Amino acid sequence: MSVPVNKPIPDPGDEAQPVVLPQSPESKTGRAAPAVKTSAEMLTSPARPQVSVIIPIYNGAATITPVMDALYQSTFKDFEVVVIHDCSRDNTAAVLADLATRYPFRLFEFPENRGVSKARNSGAKEARGEILLFIDADCIVQPGTIGRCVEALRKGDSIQVGGAYTRTAWDADFFSNFQSLYIHHVETKTEHPDYIATHCMAILKKTYEEFGGFKEDYFIGHAASVEDVELSHRLISAGYQLTRPADIQVQHMFRFTFGKSVRNAIKKSKYWTMYSLYNKDVMKDSGAASYELKVNVGTQVINMGLVVAAILLRNWLPLLGVAFLYGINTAVSYNLLRLIKHEKGWWFLIRAMAYYQLVYPYIVAYGSSAGVLKYIWEVKLTRRYT
Repeated sequence: MSVPVNKPIPDPGDEAQPVVLPQSPESKTGRAAPAVKTSAEMLTSPARPQVSVIIPIYNGAATITPVMDALYQSTFKDFEVVVIHDCSRDNTAAVLADLATRYPFRLFEFPENRGVSKARNSGAKEARGEILLFIDADCIVQPGTIGRCVEALRKGDSIQVGGAYTRTAWDADFFSNFQSLYIHHVETKTEHPDYIATHCMAILKKTYEEFGGFKEDYFIGHAASVEDVELSHRLISAGYQLTRPADIQVQHMFRFTFGKSVRNAIKKSKYWTMYSLYNKDVMKDSGAASYELKVNVGTQVINMGLVVAAILLRNWLPLLGVAFLYGINTAVSYNLLRLIKHEKGWWFLIRAMAYYQLVYPYIVAYGSSAGVLKYIWEVKLTRRYT
């Protein structure tokens, strides 16, 4: 079994190089010997598949193997996998070479890091399927994920279909599972969201091409990585509906520590604030930027001011305001907290409330403030981003 190896269609000055991969080991019968048990039809990539699964990868050596294992155990069979290797600095190339002896994915590589939007657009150009399914290199599809995406898209009432995170993360640690529960909650509140994330996004290839794919500019498609949000907003602006059925899910590999959780929150809040200011929808209940989180941040920042006032004035009355605002915050986040308690129990809930209500708001507030300043300087004053 050989793996087709090509290069993405280049832009002027973009010289993508082909990847040389080893051939599959041969058994004594002359047949390819896969390293995992799969059905025979899964060991070939169809010439005209119904679905093209597109995976951009950058420094994904630690996550891509279980992603591939899950894909090739899908109940839906008529698909190909297109991997775009975006010039990783770890040993991703070696891991992909090993996976090529087990699975018939198509691999393309950039000679330098080009960003996730460029990678996804290049994968879409090379895709042979009628339907494009974008996933991330750290997201595990469930056995029925691909098939359900196809079914939902074939219904015809929505131009784009997506999936949510599972309630349980791939990782066992607290911070990863808190993040997975939070994202699952905000992504399953409505079946027709204002954006579909590329951890699981299905769209007809002809529609994707008609709308020009993902933006590849430095801000949207590289630094901020909100290309999925921006494309979804263009689709909605054109009068179309998006669908995210609750039963379409992927399991995310966060690999979070406290430090990684903090850095992720700062980055996401900074660039999301910039994009929201540009899009004029800062207060919108939008996915991870949910109204629960905005109320959480707003009330806890005010509470910090009230606590400082109580200390400076040596008067306990401001603490009544703290109690009142904390009660409002808890009431607004009740459904999220109930989900956490249901899935993980009381001890996890206590830790989650401490982190989410007493630490996380100030991290997000810091990132959002940085985003406001960055927006004023780089968008309004120097006009670096247009």
